[in-house]
Amino acid sequence: MKNNHYILYTILFLLIACSFVSTVYYQQKTNLSFGDQAGLASVFSSTFSSLLSDVSAMVSLTSEQRTDQSANVLDSETAQVAEPVQPKVVKKITMLAVGDIMMHQIQIDSAYDKTTDSYDLSEYFKNVNSYLKDGDIVYANLETPVAGKELKYSGYPKFNAPIEILGELKKNYFTHLSLSNNHALDRGAVGLSNTIQNVVDEGMIPLGVREVGTVMTMDNSTSSTINYQITEKNGIKVGFLAYTYDTNGMTLPKNKVGMISYINKEQITKDIGDLKNQNVDIITVALHFGVEYSRVENASQRSLAQLACDNGADIILGDHPHVLQPIVYLNNSTNDKKCLVIYSLSNFISGMPNLYTDLGGILKVDILKNGTQGGAGVASSSISIQPEFFGTWVKRGTNKDGSKYFAVLPLDANKIPEDIEVTKTESGRLETYRKFLNDKILPGMSGVRGL
Repeated sequence: MKNNHYILYTILFLLIACSFVSTVYYQQKTNLSFGDQAGLASVFSSTFSSLLSDVSAMVSLTSEQRTDQSANVLDSETAQVAEPVQPKVVKKITMLAVGDIMMHQIQIDSAYDKTTDSYDLSEYFKNVNSYLKDGDIVYANLETPVAGKELKYSGYPKFNAPIEILGELKKNYFTHLSLSNNHALDRGAVGLSNTIQNVVDEGMIPLGVREVGTVMTMDNSTSSTINYQITEKNGIKVGFLAYTYDTNGMTLPKNKVGMISYINKEQITKDIGDLKNQNVDIITVALHFGVEYSRVENASQRSLAQLACDNGADIILGDHPHVLQPIVYLNNSTNDKKCLVIYSLSNFISGMPNLYTDLGGILKVDILKNGTQGGAGVASSSISIQPEFFGTWVKRGTNKDGSKYFAVLPLDANKIPEDIEVTKTESGRLETYRKFLNDKILPGMSGVRGL
């Protein structure tokens, strides 16, 4: 307000000065008499008084306007306090999912190093390591017991992989391994117990299995038996469930019943409900189901996936067919939500030589939690997912010394390392795979990027 006074008084001074100069100039030019000069002075005095009165009014008006404006600002600030603008909060994690981790006899034999009496599996994932390191959660189906050397290593039909496979998985960022599959009991209940403990000792989380009466948690502590697992990353809680259709006719002893989650519609419904009661943000269900080597899901798979979706599953990861099956969205029939389903993730690493069994991939799902910041944290939030899929294939190579190796490679021709020789036969097969992926696997949903 003081600044306005200074400006107005300055204007007044300039007006007075101009009037005075004009009066003197006029007097000199016209040679006015003393009486005329007195009259002119009277006019000047009258004009000065009028100007002073106008300026005083302006100063008074400016003060009132300033007061009104101050009141308006105060009202505005009061309104903002009552309804603060809440900044948006976006949290994000990335989940990666791959298919079957298998160890056939040819893989075991080719990896054995006699000089160290150990198994070198370092070639397996080194060419896709750059993809895997982006995951906050990295899932795979471990379709072999890792029960220890004392129970004898072997491949199909009853697997038991060298312990080195777990170290290799951990080194390449894997965090969650489903053990609920048809080979879970290839070394019996003891073999399953050993595998659970070995996975935990390596710092990873077993899914779909448990020691009777306990459940493994993130810090490897135990609590009463439950079928789910919850992982929280960056303020986002992801719940996991995993089930298998069977264990190749092998059963658990009575005192071990409950170690494996088998597919049962009532149990799946209950378990998803239990997870929802834990206020998780995302529910992921792994289902070991379907027909081996079929590249299309069957009615039973669709029905079971729809059941999980209707009950609240957000992501469904299928395994068992050993080949890729379509990626689709299912509509939840009880609300307007959608559920992301891949009916089969295929093999990620295996010794299977048949067409399409060496084609796999990495499903990448960015999980975003969008909310508004309240006084005590996130006041409200919504979850969205953004999926992508990257094709992979298994290279059976020969080293310079004649030894064999297996390696997972990108399907994208531009991303295969230059030092990897791709034979003419392999090149033709890869072209077939790229077309199959884009024509048959990805079209079921929008927003998934292939090659």
